Amino acid sequence: MAAGYIVLIAAAVIAIIIFIPVDAVISVSCSDKNADGCIFIRYAFVKVKLFPTEKEKEKIKEDVKTEEKEAEKSEKNVKAILKLAKTVYKELKRDILNLLSHALSKTVRIKELNISSRFGTGDPMYTGIAYGTANAVVYNLIAAAERNMQLDKWNVSIDADFDKACLDAGVYCKIRTRVAFVIKLGIMAAILLLKIKKISRRINSNGRK
Repeated sequence: MAAGYIVLIAAAVIAIIIFIPVDAVISVSCSDKNADGCIFIRYAFVKVKLFPTEKEKEKIKEDVKTEEKEAEKSEKNVKAILKLAKTVYKELKRDILNLLSHALSKTVRIKELNISSRFGTGDPMYTGIAYGTANAVVYNLIAAAERNMQLDKWNVSIDADFDKACLDAGVYCKIRTRVAFVIKLGIMAAILLLKIKKISRRINSNGRK
C-alpha cells in the first residue's frame, strides 16, 4: 500500500509540474531616440529575465566587430542553405505546416496583446498613406491571429501626427503555455529535425559524387 501511495503522490506532483502555466512576457518599445525590449519567463513563483542579460549586451558589442568577417563566410554557404531549404520544404511541407499549426493553435495561448504607435513623416500626405497602411497590416494580422490562435485579449492604438516627424511605438505580449505542451512540441520538432538532417546528409553525399 505504501508503494502505491508513493506512486500516486509522485504522479500527482509530476502532473502539477507539467500542467502549471508558463507565462512569457515580451515587451518592445522604440522612439526617435532609442529602442528597448525585454523578455521575462514566469513559472509558478519563479520569474527569469531572458533578454537582455549582461552577457547579451557584451555579445552585441562583439558581434558588431566581427560582423564583416562573418559576412564573408556566410556568402559561401548561401547556395548550400538555399538548396537545403528548397528540398526540405518540398519533401517536408506537410510536416512543417503541421508543426506550425500545432504550435500556434494548441501549444501557445496569447493572454494579452497591446500594440500602440504614434508616428509622423513630416509630410501630411505620406503620413496619411503610412497611417492607412499600418492600420491595414496590424488589423489583418490580428484577424489572422484570432482565426489560427487562441487570442484572449488585445488592444490596438495607432495614431498619426500630421504636424511633425516622430516615432513612438510599443508592443506588449503575454503568452501562456504549459510544460506538457512544450514537451510534445519539442518531440515533434525533434522528429522533424532528424528528417532534415537525413535530407542534408543525402544532399552532401550526392554533392561529393
